[in-house]
Amino acid sequence: MINKIKKVSIVLLIVLIIIKRPIIIGAILESVNIWITNIFPSIFPFLIISDLIISTDLINSITKYIGFMFNKAFKMSKYSSYVFIMSLISGCPTNAKYIKDLLDNNLINKNEAIKVLSMSLLYNPILILTITSYLEIEDSIIIIIFNIIINLCIGFFNRNVECDYINHKELKPKDFNIVLSVSKAIDTLLLILGVLVLFNALSAIISYNHPLITGIFEITNGIKEINFINNYDHKLIFTSILLSFGGLSINVQIKSILKNYNLDYSLFYKSRIIHLLLFLLLIYIKIII
Repeated sequence: MINKIKKVSIVLLIVLIIIKRPIIIGAILESVNIWITNIFPSIFPFLIISDLIISTDLINSITKYIGFMFNKAFKMSKYSSYVFIMSLISGCPTNAKYIKDLLDNNLINKNEAIKVLSMSLLYNPILILTITSYLEIEDSIIIIIFNIIINLCIGFFNRNVECDYINHKELKPKDFNIVLSVSKAIDTLLLILGVLVLFNALSAIISYNHPLITGIFEITNGIKEINFINNYDHKLIFTSILLSFGGLSINVQIKSILKNYNLDYSLFYKSRIIHLLLFLLLIYIKIII
């Protein structure tokens, strides 16, 4: 029965692609434009920088003091603080790249990887300020701050989740290969582009013009549609909802980057529900004050 449903779904998808070909082509071109103008320039430098950091002992310096506080507050190794700090600047899905680097070097285990992933759904501040231009600048900044606070709260809520962290291990410097680093960065960015195109195309096929529906597939397009809403309070609420979940596109990008580790994402998804509830509460308080 399930196999028959799959076959019917594939045939239906092919028919819709043929019927809506011009719309899908437009969605693909738009995806490529988003990738070129927003994603590539904001992510590529950090992918190279992360390889540079891993190739030196700079990560030990970065995590020396903040890592101690991270360890006490969230019961994770000091290296998890590196993921959070870098994600504050570059956002997601590069947080998955930092986690992968730590996993590759055996600095954290899979349980700790999910634990820090759950509290690092952050966004590049410059990108958020750019795509939420429909909000007053003060409110865009407040949303960024709220998101940081909520991620820290999630880390505290999950602090008793066992992850058997190792805090005394030190990363040894290794040779940096610029060609290999650029190659890996391009592979990651092409993977992100492929996922972005897929979900934008699916969104175009459904073609239901509501920011929450569009944002479920791809957050950037959903946020763009919020611009056409007249009620300012609704703009704030819809923005917080989309940032809490991140969209299927970002979620799949994260899972694709970490695909070699077969992680259990149940804690990550539970944290997204907590994220949503806390974000809506803070936005509601902000609106009524």
